[in-house]
Amino acid sequence: MRTISRLWVAATLAIPLPARGTSPPAEADTVRVVNEAIRLGFDAERGTLVELVDVATGQGFVFTGSDAGGVWLLDLAPGAPGGAVSPDDAGSFHTESGDEGEAVRMVWSDFGLAAAPDLRVTATVRARRGEAMTDWRIALTGMGTLGVEQVRFPRIHGIPPLGPGEELAVPRWMGQRTRDLRAQLRGRAGAGRRLEWAYPGALAMQVLALYRADRAGLYLAADDTLAFRKTFALWGDGGDALSYEVVQALSDPASPRAAWEPPYTASVGTFEGDWITAMERYRDWGGRQRWARESRLRRGLVPKWLLDTGIWVWNRGRSPGVLPPAIALRQALGLPVSVFWHWWHNGPYDTSFPDYLPPREGSGPFTRAVREAHAADVHMMVYMNQRLWCTETPSWTAEGASRWAVKGRDLQVHEETYNIFDPRSCAPMDVTTEFWRDKYAGIADTVLNDYGVDGIYMDQAVLSLVCWDPTHGHPVGGGNYWMGGFEALAADIRRRAHDGDDLLLAGEGAGEAWLPSLDLMLTLQVSQERYSAPASGWEPIPMFQAVYHADGVTYGSYSSLTMPPYDDLWPDSTAPARPLELLDRTFQRQFYLEQARSFVWGVQPTIANFLPQHLTERAREMAYMMRLARVRSRALEWLLYGTFLRPPTLNVPEVEVPLSRVSIYAAQRSGPRVSEGRYPAAIAGAWRARDGSVAVAVASILDEPLDVGFAFDAAAYGLSREGTIFRIDESGRTPFGTFGSRTTPVQLSLPPGGAVVLEFRPG
Repeated sequence: MRTISRLWVAATLAIPLPARGTSPPAEADTVRVVNEAIRLGFDAERGTLVELVDVATGQGFVFTGSDAGGVWLLDLAPGAPGGAVSPDDAGSFHTESGDEGEAVRMVWSDFGLAAAPDLRVTATVRARRGEAMTDWRIALTGMGTLGVEQVRFPRIHGIPPLGPGEELAVPRWMGQRTRDLRAQLRGRAGAGRRLEWAYPGALAMQVLALYRADRAGLYLAADDTLAFRKTFALWGDGGDALSYEVVQALSDPASPRAAWEPPYTASVGTFEGDWITAMERYRDWGGRQRWARESRLRRGLVPKWLLDTGIWVWNRGRSPGVLPPAIALRQALGLPVSVFWHWWHNGPYDTSFPDYLPPREGSGPFTRAVREAHAADVHMMVYMNQRLWCTETPSWTAEGASRWAVKGRDLQVHEETYNIFDPRSCAPMDVTTEFWRDKYAGIADTVLNDYGVDGIYMDQAVLSLVCWDPTHGHPVGGGNYWMGGFEALAADIRRRAHDGDDLLLAGEGAGEAWLPSLDLMLTLQVSQERYSAPASGWEPIPMFQAVYHADGVTYGSYSSLTMPPYDDLWPDSTAPARPLELLDRTFQRQFYLEQARSFVWGVQPTIANFLPQHLTERAREMAYMMRLARVRSRALEWLLYGTFLRPPTLNVPEVEVPLSRVSIYAAQRSGPRVSEGRYPAAIAGAWRARDGSVAVAVASILDEPLDVGFAFDAAAYGLSREGTIFRIDESGRTPFGTFGSRTTPVQLSLPPGGAVVLEFRPG
């Protein structure tokens, strides 16, 4: 058995990359997978990936050193000798090429393992005909009694810097990108750092995109239609190179099995463009999958009152501080308003779940307030955490909840703490167990049928966990059992609801696998600066909307004109002197930016902590939000049902935007943390309606007039003939001009806080 040097990066960093448009010469000891668009090379002696090239540009994506890491790694169960098996441990290796060089099969064997003397690891890499894409499959045979807990495959080592302008886009819920990936992966003191994203869960889709817009980029994905548990990871060694892998968790790793292979392929490809280009490719795949075909929006099952919602009000506490403000906004706006209602429940937030009943103001007053809101055309959904049971509640012990909680590898209850003012632990419950589903659905039954609310916000729903408890009836470790459990829970709640057609179920974050179960998904990243400092190096982008906007409804924002509220059931000692105090007008542009993002990104608008006096005390900000909501209501065929298109580049300056970092737990003790960022003075989104027409939404974030220009390329938007431009604003729809079959210059003069939708209709 051989041992690879762990210092491979240091040995290869000095080797120059091939120039664009060129490629390294073919070596006799390299086995290649090639088509007209992509070329991969594997070392013929060990199967190491030594070449990954975009043919059109000649851009290479691996350092061409001779001592790179292997394309797979097997993590063994704790206590197993050696802890891992790598290609270096194989005594025998051979390759087989096929399909005229478009595929290679690599086989490692003779590992000398007593637990698995016949172990063989087979990796197949195949180039797709006519595409810059390769599909990777791995299979283990002759496993004997070897306990394999995780398979890391594929692994790409030594991805070089792409140069100035390099970006990484990650669909962490809605989506985010970083422009300083290498610096992030160097870690503190150059010790290296690892970034991981779990799917299904915080990673909404199975794809990463590493690119530089004027060169080729890397497209890294998985074609898993069954939502098996996996982790996408990037890590650095402290230098400029980075590595990538997909970590696939096996079910029942301690149980002997003869063979294993995942029921999906991993994808590695190249592309020319940016994150939008990558999402267009992913949409071609994702839009054909079950979760898109059977999404509630596509099947026409989403409640009409949700589709009609003009603004969400995210308020907290007893009904007098929640529903009358929403009714006041409904009257001022002239459009339906819906309520996202926290802290309605009996116990304090984040320490008393799931002891929600009765409402803290009593069942009678609560139910009367709900009826009055309905009479004023205001609907509401209430907060119920979908997976937490707080361990200091009487019910935790009385009902023996610990038996049904998620267990770690050591079979101990996994505990989490969220409340910084009263730090009490909560345990995630296993949604695959009938006990927890019946508990949660039983509470939902009372809330929906007895109290008359319209929906439930299932906090932390769009996440999945690994559970190791063998008594829960699911495979332990990896698998896709979590999704089956959630789908059963959602179906049970809907069966129990007397008015099931109008029942709304919403979840935190966004996730493709949840589209058939949830009507609505919370995408808070439009207000990311409120809870994550710009210095984090990440900025929000609408990746989920770019792929699935036509398949699901998203909403949500921390966007607020006030300091956060404070739960009056939390300790008095940490209560702020003036909760809900108005923020300084300095932060007006931040509020505009958040609302503008929602508008142009196709997200239902939301305001947090709204009070009726804001209509006069912050009249300009409220007028801005209501203007955007009214314009949006006239353009739903694009902004609610449309397909995301590349927005035009606006000819506007960048401006300073003062930022307040405040959310429920942030800045409560010391006031808002203030920083500044630079953002375009106006932002845009582009959408295609089902009838083929195109619309461009534009919103200014300035409280002064702004001239906006952009070029509209009809052909790029799939419009093959000239047509008419209509301007949609809060006053209605009017002719604006015409466009040709090629590029048409467009000039807009926006008033202070201006927002319009320009409709481009051929013919």
